[in-house]
Amino acid sequence: MSYHRPKSNISMSKPEKVNLMAEYITYYKDLVEAGRVDELNVKIPREAFVEILDSIGETLNQVALKLSEEDGPVKDFLKANPLPPRMKDLLPDDFRVFSLMLNSLKQWVSAESASTDRYLLGVTARATCRAATRKCIVTGHDLGDDAELHHPVRDGRPPILISKKGHSIIEGQTRTGKLFE
Repeated sequence: MSYHRPKSNISMSKPEKVNLMAEYITYYKDLVEAGRVDELNVKIPREAFVEILDSIGETLNQVALKLSEEDGPVKDFLKANPLPPRMKDLLPDDFRVFSLMLNSLKQWVSAESASTDRYLLGVTARATCRAATRKCIVTGHDLGDDAELHHPVRDGRPPILISKKGHSIIEGQTRTGKLFE
């Protein structure tokens, strides 16, 4: 079975998207005002996905070993990009293939993550967020050029636009952690 990227069957107009985002931002603004800023940075424990992550790791190990030994484009790549003599003894081909696959997987995950932002909003997430609000819901400051997209929960919901300072507060990266300074 081949992979198919999830796509929404719902089509919204630009005003519908802006209204959706305005309601969504208000939802989180209300949480911030209620002192529940931690709900803007919710992460599922890694243990929830340990089985699939172990399976992926095992698959990567198995495929790396197989591809490092069999003739084909991967082995050809390794031959075309030889290691310096001393390093050749330190980096086995199966590890090199594993590293190449991790890089490929990282690029794939990045592209798929970006596509989740487009699921509801299309390619206009940042513009739609800007049309829905002009102020950071965490600091209350105007959103300038330093605004960032932030995902309160990575479960498919779209990102919200917040300031860099607001993002630092949410992530616990500021000393004061004060809201609305």
